[in-house]
Amino acid sequence: MASRTGNQDTAKRYATAFFELAKEQSQLDVIGRDMQTLDALLDAGGEILSFMHNPTLRREAQAEALSALAAHLKLSPASTQLLGTLALKRRLDILALVIDAVQAMIAAHKGEVTADVTAAQALEQGQIDRIAANLKKAIGADVKVKLHVDPSIMGGLIIRVGSRLIDSSVKTKLERLHRALKSSNNTSDQKKMKEVA
Repeated sequence: MASRTGNQDTAKRYATAFFELAKEQSQLDVIGRDMQTLDALLDAGGEILSFMHNPTLRREAQAEALSALAAHLKLSPASTQLLGTLALKRRLDILALVIDAVQAMIAAHKGEVTADVTAAQALEQGQIDRIAANLKKAIGADVKVKLHVDPSIMGGLIIRVGSRLIDSSVKTKLERLHRALKSSNNTSDQKKMKEVA
């Protein structure tokens, strides 16, 4: 737990320095798009995660490869430099935390609220826009939807905005139903026992 907190603190320091530099250079929209691109890349998983977490690779080799990847993804020079710095400092393990922190800082700067939305499958942009519009009505602030895909929830949505959680997933509904049935079975068993006694 301590190391996770340490990682979050380290990520926050990198994110703050990166955010402040981008703000000075009026690059917040640009790095915002870059963070979305990198977030999607990390969510896809696969070989990129193995590459980034491979301790046998030389730092310089990782930095060069990430620079080439950044060019391919058309990332800004600032985001390319961030990746290179993290590689050279052997801190690629906190990239996801840095991305989250930067996105939160950009949202706060714009007066937006970020909603983490988990769905069983990818949603179309129109569906995401409707979720954002409904959340804006409920919260009274612009809402940026950050989508996560988790097939294990089977259907429905899990929406987290700050400390608020709305869980309408099929998985949770089935778990509630299971608990309710189990509870009613225990109650009826107790009634039968009293009748027998």
